[in-house]
Formats: sequence, structure tokens, C-alpha cells
Amino acid sequence: MGLALVAVSGQTAEPTIKYEVTGNELIVTYTGTLYQSEDAVSWTAVPNAASPYQVKMGNKQLFFCSQGGGEVQPIVPGENFSTSLPGSVWLDMNWINPGTFIMGSPTDELGRGDDETRHQVTLTKGYWLGKYEVTQAQYQAVMGKNPSSFKGADLPVEQVSWNDAMNFCSRLTAIEKAAGRLPRGYEYTLPTEAQWEYACRAGTTTAFNNGKNILKEEQIKDEPCPNLDEVAWYRYNSDKKTHSVGQRKSNAWGLYDMHGNVVEWCLDWYDDYPTSAVVDPEGPAARVSYGRVFRGGCWHNSNSSSIGTAAACRSACRCSNDPDFNYSVLGFRVALVPIYYSPTPGSSATIEVADDVCLKLNWIESGTFIMGSPKGEVGRDSGETQHEVTLTRGYWMGKYEVTQAQYEAVMGKNPSNFKGADLPVEQVSWFDAMDFCLKLTASERTAGRLPEGYEYTLPTEAQWEYACRAGTTTSLNSGFGSITDEEKCLGPDQVSWYKYNSKETTHPVGQKLSNAWGLYDMHGNVWEWCLDWYEEYPTSAVVDPTGADAGMYHVMRGGAWNNPAKLIRSASRSYNTPRVSYFNTGFRVALTPVIYPPAPGSNATIALSNGVKLDLNWIKPGTFTMGSPEDELDRLDDETQHKVTLTKGYWMGKYEITQAQYYAVTGKNPSKWKGADLPVERVTWFDAKEFCEKLTAIEKAAGRLPEGYEYTLPTEAQWEYACRAGTTTALNSGKDLSDGDHECPEMDEVGWYYYNSDDKTHPVGQKKPNAWGLYDMHGNVWEWCLDWYPGYEGSIRVIRGGGWYDSAGRSRSAYRSYGNPSSYGSDGGFRVALSAVQ
Repeated sequence: MGLALVAVSGQTAEPTIKYEVTGNELIVTYTGTLYQSEDAVSWTAVPNAASPYQVKMGNKQLFFCSQGGGEVQPIVPGENFSTSLPGSVWLDMNWINPGTFIMGSPTDELGRGDDETRHQVTLTKGYWLGKYEVTQAQYQAVMGKNPSSFKGADLPVEQVSWNDAMNFCSRLTAIEKAAGRLPRGYEYTLPTEAQWEYACRAGTTTAFNNGKNILKEEQIKDEPCPNLDEVAWYRYNSDKKTHSVGQRKSNAWGLYDMHGNVVEWCLDWYDDYPTSAVVDPEGPAARVSYGRVFRGGCWHNSNSSSIGTAAACRSACRCSNDPDFNYSVLGFRVALVPIYYSPTPGSSATIEVADDVCLKLNWIESGTFIMGSPKGEVGRDSGETQHEVTLTRGYWMGKYEVTQAQYEAVMGKNPSNFKGADLPVEQVSWFDAMDFCLKLTASERTAGRLPEGYEYTLPTEAQWEYACRAGTTTSLNSGFGSITDEEKCLGPDQVSWYKYNSKETTHPVGQKLSNAWGLYDMHGNVWEWCLDWYEEYPTSAVVDPTGADAGMYHVMRGGAWNNPAKLIRSASRSYNTPRVSYFNTGFRVALTPVIYPPAPGSNATIALSNGVKLDLNWIKPGTFTMGSPEDELDRLDDETQHKVTLTKGYWMGKYEITQAQYYAVTGKNPSKWKGADLPVERVTWFDAKEFCEKLTAIEKAAGRLPEGYEYTLPTEAQWEYACRAGTTTALNSGKDLSDGDHECPEMDEVGWYYYNSDDKTHPVGQKKPNAWGLYDMHGNVWEWCLDWYPGYEGSIRVIRGGGWYDSAGRSRSAYRSYGNPSSYGSDGGFRVALSAVQ
């Protein structure tokens, strides 16, 4: 028996095959499917074979091989791959790294068209592109038919319309998904025009991707172009027909026939190029004038068409036609692109919230606009005072109102009155909308798709109106239509579903005209919750406003299906209690920059309100000696030294709580000496605890509270451990006191006390910090601790650190004092801890 053992792999784990001879038996051990042949040309699967497979030796010649086998291996970004289509037809895909290039052509390029304006394009996501144009064998394998004029398995398929090509991509996606070979978050589609030209050029800037140009005018269309011959089948070498793919020279990235053979459909609608740099362009959202783009030139040699000329085969040449048009010059190549990925600032994004349920986000650049309405605007309300608003940070805004399919995918329920997957969700309260945002943030963070420093939330009222207006100053964001009557007029029909065209129901999102930034239904359909508490507008310019710090009502914007024209204007404002839900109220998400939950082991900063932040320093767990040695100056009897171990790390406020911070959380300021950066004082222990509880609730609602932690007052042990920062001396500077009752230079450098305070508090952070970066642990104001004072449980609480009116001796690290939790004074404040929940 003759024997050949071969392993053949598809897009699966490498098959294995080996053999041994025992007596007159051949034993074949393999993975995958075992095939046998008598001539090593025609192969058949061995029926009912199982490894190890035994066959008696004889005079008959047999060959064996294995194919496939093991589990399907994942397609890995960064690597080329091949996949087997039905009928063992292979499709080769080449990986294209992300990058930046100059799209279009220089003004002196021979054959150049007027629509090839050069501009910088950045593609932030890598993708795969077909190594070859789609062949007739591949098209037949996926679609079950072959429309081509020139027949041949390895010839490029032609006579396919844009719609045909997209249908092929859709079916291929389904086939590969069912086979388990499709990377999650990717789909087969046509390349965008930018992806096509970037891949075609492969780093070149010349007319052709071999680094060469058209050399003279005659070669544009009237005679052969030698520099094109080596890479393309075109008018002067095609013999009036297509040719098998891959016969001409590839470009530097291993792609064939990007010039000539057949022109290739791209994803985009045709439009004029921008003149400035762009990121991940996809062309216009809807047809502007001409049809869908196709690129690359072709074999055609008719004098009535220039599509087969050297000029048409250039990397920069652009053509277009109706998406249902087909001809014997029209083919395509597939791209495998990410559709669900971490959004990149500056570009739009699509995320997958569930199988076949996507959320589209449009990037909104930072900028300045006039918020509110002019006094003469029809339907204007008195609460729309015009004022300048600057948004310093870009953000994403949902392209559409959140749909019922999206809401159900995230929340597992659908409260809507009008049912329909593509209808906007309604009957959701402000709390419901915020809960959706929190859950979406958590799931996207788990999936690794949440951009660093961002979270899903409701837009602020300013973000909403800025995005709605999209640069317009009229009452509607169409820019060419305004409200001419408070009830009914023509303007709203183009952009909204409102009282006079809605037929008393919501409608699928995205059916009306979008604004200039590609956002739909900003007018009408359903009211949209905003993040802010409602308050009167300021009259002067503001930066990054977030509304009132507290209130009874949250803002709603945009109007709804049952509202008259005056309520759907860009400037119209409404509000409701955050727990109310109604069948004309929904929301749209924003993906905005935020400060993240503190991460154990690192310092953190959280935003309390506009310009007001809270700095937290991480304190590692550890053991220290609490109390003071018997020879410490001004020592008291209740400072008995003892070893304390803190088993859990925690955060400690870098500074004492300031008046600005206190007001941001509680909406009040009880202090005697007023100043945003002065420590808050005249607060009871109960006031301090209430602050911590409110801060915990706020940060929990915002999704920024670390799991298992809460804001609270430090225990007395936490306070002294953090104050000492590893020292054993009277002060956390590592020094002892030279005088406890009078002026003390050692105290001067770390705290405000009786002899340097001028009988008042001082802005936090002006004295020297301890080794762990904490300020004012000595002096300025006394700081409430969580503990009852030992022996007086139920009546007095511990205070530590001394105040502006105290001596150096009373400001020592070990000094202990106490107060009635209901008492307050102008030298009493606090600092927060973020600690593990007890």
C-alpha cells in the first residue's frame, strides 16, 4: 500500500495526522475529517471514520489526508486570513492597519478631476479588505447565481448593482456568523470611499499604487500608459474583457486589481470632498445629487466612455451611479469592518447593545452658541433669556431618541404605551432614563468599549440645545424654516412629529429630516429628559453649565407628538418631577467626559458641580501606634499609646471640606467667614453626616461610587493614622513642639492656630502637607470624626486636629477633644473619608 499523509487547514485549528504500522495494519491518528484517494488528486471522505482509523495493508495504493478539525479559530485583528465559502471556495482578506493619509490628487496630476480636492483623512480603526475583487465562484457560492457577462470562476463578478453587492455582504455576514467565524462586532460590507483609497494607495502618493504616474497627456486616454500596464487591466491591454483576478502586480499591502479589471462599488453616497481634515468619513447620510461611489477603473475600451482609461484607473479617480445600476464593468470587493467599537472622540460611532440592536452616536464638537430665543420669536416663553454658552468639551449625542428595542435590550422591559421596536421608548421617568444610562455605562465598560474618562448619561440642557441647533439660530434646526404660528404651520412638518401631523401617536425614529449634525427627532415625537434641575437662565455668559445643584423639577426639551408648534422649538423649555412618566416623554443618551470612580490604590478627583471638585488621597491599610508617648509636651491622660491595625484602605479628603464644596452638595453655607476656598464651619456632626450621605447618593446615581464604598466621616483611628502619615512626633511634619501654649515655629509651617490665624479661618491648602499629601490636619478648623467619645457613647462625638483659635498643644496629632453632635462653632468643620461600607 502506498501512503501519503497530508494535513489541510481551513479557517479552523490546524488539523493533525500521523500513522504507525502494526503487523499488516495501518493505524492513522488524526484530527478533523479523514479523506482518502487513489491518485492524490480526487479525494473522498472516509465514511464513518473515527480516530484512530485502522485499515489492513495490501497491494492497493491509498493516500490519506485530514482537513479542518478542532474548534474554529478566531479571526485576529492585525492578521490576514482566508475563509471557506460554501463549496470550498476560498475568500482571502488582508488586514489594513489604521492610519492617516492625504485623499484626493495634487493639482498637477495628469488626468485629475475637479472633484479630487486633497484633504487629510484619519482612519482610526483597522479593517480587512478583500485581497482580490469578488470572483464569480465566490458570488455563486454565496448568492447561488452568477449574473456576469464574461464567464469564469476566477474572473471578477460583474453586472452587479450596489444593491446586489450589499446583499452579498449581508448574506456573507450571516453565513460567517452562523459558522462561528465572524469576529464579534464586525460585519462584511463595502469599503467606504476613504477606506478604498487608503488601501489602494498603500502608502503611495502617486497616480498609481506602484509609485508611478501618467507621464504625458496622450496617455490619459488616447494611447497606452506603460506605468499602468503592470498593475491593471484597462482599455489598452484588456482585449475587451475581464481577466482572472490576481494576475497583475499587487500593491505594497498585497492587494490586487485595485486599478482596472472592474470598477468597484464603495459604501458612500457621492458628494464633494471637504477641504479640512476629517476622521473616519462615511460620506453623506443621504443622497445629495449623484449616486453611490465606485472606484478603480476597468477593462472597458469604448470611445464613448472614459471609464477604462488610464485617468479613470488612478488611485484618486471618482465615479458614481444609481445604486440599482448594473453593467459588465461593475464589480466590487468586500471589507470586514468593525461596527461596534470604542467610540473615538471626533468621529461618530455605533455600539451593539444586544444582538442586532445598535445605538448610533454622533460626535458633537465643543463650541460657543447663544442659548435661548430672541424676543421676537413666535411662541417664545419668558424663561428663554438669551445668553452665551461655551461648551469646552466635545461629546457624543444619540443620533436618535432611545428606541423601545434599545431600552428593552438594556433594561429587560418596555414600559411604552405605543409599542414598536423602532418607536421611541416613552413612559419613562427621569430616574428610569438615568438608570438606563448607568446600566449602559456598566455594560460598555465591561465590554471594554467605554472611552477612558467618559460615561453614558443624559445631556445637560445646554448640550441638548447646542446639539439641536447644530449652528442654527432659528426656531427650528432645519435652518430654513421657522415657526410662523404657535399652533400649526408648515415648518415643523419637515423635521418633527407634532400635534398636527402625528395622528396622535409616536413614530419610528429617523423618518423626518435630520439637522446639519445628523441628529433626528430633536423636534417632536417625544419630550427628552435632560440632566439638569430646572432653574432660571443666567443673563451673562457661562461655561459648561449643568443647571441648579438641587430642585423639584428636571428639564425636558424638544416637544412631543401631542404638542403645538410653539413647544417643539429649539429654545422651548419644559420640566417635570423626576419620578413622573408619561406616554409623550422619552430621552436620548449622551456620552460625555466625566471623572471616573476612584480606583483603590490611587488618588482621585470627583466633580461636584461647575468648577467645584473634591480631591481624595488614597490611604493604604497599615499598623501604627495611636496616642502619644508619656514625655510628649502637653500630653493628656486619654492619649494612651496602643497599636492599631487598619485592614482596609480608604480615601481621605486632601483638604477640609470647603464652603464651595458644601454648597455644591447641600445648597447652603452656614459659615461665619465667607469664602469659596475657606473651610466650611458652624456645622454640626449631623450636618457633616448629612453631607456625606448626600454625596454618596449623588455619586451612586452618577455611577461614580466604587463598589462597596460610601462617603462618611473618618473614624478617629483613620483620622490619626492619616494625619501622622508614618510619623511618631507631635506634628506630622516629623517635628515635636518647642512650646505648646505660646508661639511655636514648628506649628507655623503646618497649620493655622492661635498665634498665626489672625482670629479667623484661612483658605485650605496654604500650609505644608504631610507625607501623604494631606493639608490642614493641624489647625484651621476642628474636624468631626465618626466615633462616640469613649465612655460617653450616645452623648458626645470625637473631634480632632485643633482650630484657628487653639494652641499648638491642642493641635497635635494625638490630641483628642469632643463635642455634642448637635453643637456647632466657627472653628468646627470636617473632612470626608471614602471608606468600605461597614
